[in-house]
Amino acid sequence: MTLRTEQLGYWYQSEAEALFRGVDLTFEPGKMYAILGSSGSGKTTFLSLITGLDTPKEGKIFYNEETLAKIGLREYRRKDVSIVFQAYNLLPYLSALDNVVTAMAIAKSQQADKKAYALANLAKVGITEELALKKVTQLSGGQQQRVAIVRALCCEHELIVADEPTGNLDETT
Repeated sequence: MTLRTEQLGYWYQSEAEALFRGVDLTFEPGKMYAILGSSGSGKTTFLSLITGLDTPKEGKIFYNEETLAKIGLREYRRKDVSIVFQAYNLLPYLSALDNVVTAMAIAKSQQADKKAYALANLAKVGITEELALKKVTQLSGGQQQRVAIVRALCCEHELIVADEPTGNLDETT
């Protein structure tokens, strides 16, 4: 699994006010990377591009040496990449458990007992079965963040992209 950007550029209104241009990066398997920058510098936008949620204004993104355009953004998101969003993006009308199991089903997880697997992983981050059965709107921000992290991990994708994944967690958690 290799993710690579080639001459990546993005802007909102005008090319003259580009958030970034000419970005050439390679992300290798088994390594963790951090994108650093001040607020408003384009970190979340960059993550949206490499996860296939948006398309660059210029340049290309490659996953295993194929462009995301060739793979197809929907297929790439379903098969290859999990995302931990800054704002969780959990389905508010579902329980924590159902949020995880639904994501696993969409990703076509090979786990035989998805519910048991999800519960075991939720327990690892302090989400008890009692909490897992509650609607996510009844959970604290930190609990919702942990559900979002478990959702990403349980999909078993090779690539996990996280936008401030610990921003709502206390120091101990």
